Amino acid sequence: MKSTTKLIGAAALAGLGCVVLFGQNAGKLSSQEQKNQDIATKEMKDILQYGHVELANEVMAPGYIQHNPNVPGGRDGFMKFFGPRAKPEPIKPEWKNKPALILTSGDLVFFMYDREGKDPADPSKTYKYNWFDMLRVDNGMIQEHWDAATKNAPPQPGR
Repeated sequence: MKSTTKLIGAAALAGLGCVVLFGQNAGKLSSQEQKNQDIATKEMKDILQYGHVELANEVMAPGYIQHNPNVPGGRDGFMKFFGPRAKPEPIKPEWKNKPALILTSGDLVFFMYDREGKDPADPSKTYKYNWFDMLRVDNGMIQEHWDAATKNAPPQPGR
């Protein structure tokens, strides 16, 4: 129940992002919120974008809760899933795919990305959409992750 309540709160936070961004406290994170955002950034940028899955031991709790139905739970499950897919490269200060929006409130860090995909009705065309990732950071470790993923179909034989 706690996770559901936090998710609803984060959705409300995202919906009110313009208030956070343009309000009196725009850009003013508490020192703890900045630490949480830095930890979350390490997962989203250094681990996932630059392929350094080994850094999961530094920032993810062993009992990491994964709400993406395609990725196993736990830090070990995350590492086993992403390890074979990772192609480590030198970590740079800049993002490879910079979030369009980062909102941090307490222990929640919300990332929104602009994406482009093939139009299923006409594959010669593309369309723009948004993707999100949200992480809960507690005691200096990422405890939980949400995104917009739905369950993938099993791979087809011979493909």
